[in-house]
Amino acid sequence: MWLLPHERPQRPPPTTLYAFGSNGSGQLGLAHTDDVSEPQPVKETERFRNQQPTRMASGGNHTVILTSECEIIAAGDNTNGRIPWQSLSPTTRAFTDSIIPRLPTPPSIRLCAATWEASILVSEDRMLSCGTGNHGELGQGDNIKESPWPQRIPKFPPPDTRVVDIAACMGHTVAILDSGEVYGWGNGRKGQLGEPAGIVWSPRKIEGIPFHAVRVTCGREFTYVAGHPREGTHIVLGSDKYSVKSGAPEKITDYIDIGSGWSSIYVLLKSGSIVAWGRNNHGQMPPKDLPPIDFMSAGSEHVLARTKDGKVVAWGWGEHGNCGKPTDTSGNVVDRWNEIPVKGRVKMIASGCATSFVITQEEEDAAGK
Repeated sequence: MWLLPHERPQRPPPTTLYAFGSNGSGQLGLAHTDDVSEPQPVKETERFRNQQPTRMASGGNHTVILTSECEIIAAGDNTNGRIPWQSLSPTTRAFTDSIIPRLPTPPSIRLCAATWEASILVSEDRMLSCGTGNHGELGQGDNIKESPWPQRIPKFPPPDTRVVDIAACMGHTVAILDSGEVYGWGNGRKGQLGEPAGIVWSPRKIEGIPFHAVRVTCGREFTYVAGHPREGTHIVLGSDKYSVKSGAPEKITDYIDIGSGWSSIYVLLKSGSIVAWGRNNHGQMPPKDLPPIDFMSAGSEHVLARTKDGKVVAWGWGEHGNCGKPTDTSGNVVDRWNEIPVKGRVKMIASGCATSFVITQEEEDAAGK
């Protein structure tokens, strides 16, 4: 069918992915391995030009991007296949369109997560993992520690269930099902995967959560699970180091997002304020005069956020440039924030292990010129 000029479907305005921070393995996708403290646009791929990023996950030295067409783009350290793509190259300094090998029907990916050395992908009816997991991070079964390409996690999710949220930190992963049940695997020695504490090689149901779970986020030695925002129910599992358990409010209602660093927890409320608790040695806690926030992303020990007036701000541990400029002599942004300069309307932000990403969309008036 032919379309008249005025009937042609409108392409979305062009998007730009900016990256800054730690880049020793090329995980920023900038085609080099230098740390950067000012946002730089990444090298585009064909897939990125035609699709919108919807979710990002960062491991210790690799980055995975999920697109609006349920496909994967990745960059960084590919040791033992932690990047889900067809190449066996040990590293890639630019984002590369991933092709998941050895599967007769490539899955349509809905969610993604990353531990320090592994990637986890969620499709409609299955879950895949790849990379290294010396403490059960792959979830593929007893003593399976390496997977050089994405392999299905056996018997998960259970029949007639669907994964609605997933989170991972350095050594463990937790998934929430549409039934409200919570499963986890990996390093659970601090109780972050429930009891009994220890290494969990395959997805195991976490017992003792007294509410219907809907969201999850993981820290280095803890797991934070939240119920429906109306109810305000939540629970912290694992270590109480830095008071991440004992410092939690009894209830938090009307939240719109949750996040965590290695040692701190953040809950964004509808009002635009952030409730936070945990470690603050690098200024990880939100500055007192922080303006209202639209959305946020917590990295290892820093936070990236978009204010309600559209600006990007960052605070916390910024030694690798991931909080922009300036920092104090220790590389931190404490009791204040840096405004991050980017062009265009901010559509999404993401942060990882001393890495920061901002996705902007060209203003429609400018795009139409």
